[in-house]
Amino acid sequence: MRDKPRDGHLQLSEAGVLIKAERDASPKEYPSFRSLHDPLHIYFNILMHHLIASGNHQALLEFAHGSSKYISGLYKLYIEYEWPQVLEYHFRFHNCWIVEMQEGSYAGWEHMDGDLMSLHLFGHPRSKPSKQGSQQAGSSLKDVSRQFCYAFSYGKCSSPCKASRIHKCHKCSSSDHGANSCPKYE
Repeated sequence: MRDKPRDGHLQLSEAGVLIKAERDASPKEYPSFRSLHDPLHIYFNILMHHLIASGNHQALLEFAHGSSKYISGLYKLYIEYEWPQVLEYHFRFHNCWIVEMQEGSYAGWEHMDGDLMSLHLFGHPRSKPSKQGSQQAGSSLKDVSRQFCYAFSYGKCSSPCKASRIHKCHKCSSSDHGANSCPKYE
């Protein structure tokens, strides 16, 4: 990732104007979920204090709920997928919402972006410890054979599923299509 071009984001200039700036989103800067969690939590608190000061109670409620769900969802992605991919997903998602928040919309943090997940996460599952090693360590693994494959839902996983998940639409349970092309919910 060091050789990739730096990703642009919006930053406040000394004159108080938002400008496009560059930052390094490499795993070296954020080597673990914890290294991202603490600054992200502080960032969300700053935004909540801004919303309190502005008197925008509806946006505050939406953002407080959404940011909490986002951190929880990000942790679930960290458990499920390779960390560099989760980090890339986060920064792309964050860049989208910086622009939305600039326009006064703080409500989108609670919903994961399926298109970004498809682009950055699907196909990059996190390595799981062997069952024998985990059982000896006293931890239990979830039975994924009963879980829907969300990569299949977005057309990013071919049958049979490499992760041993169910290839059915999680909306209508049809095995003919994924959720992104479900005719019952178009």
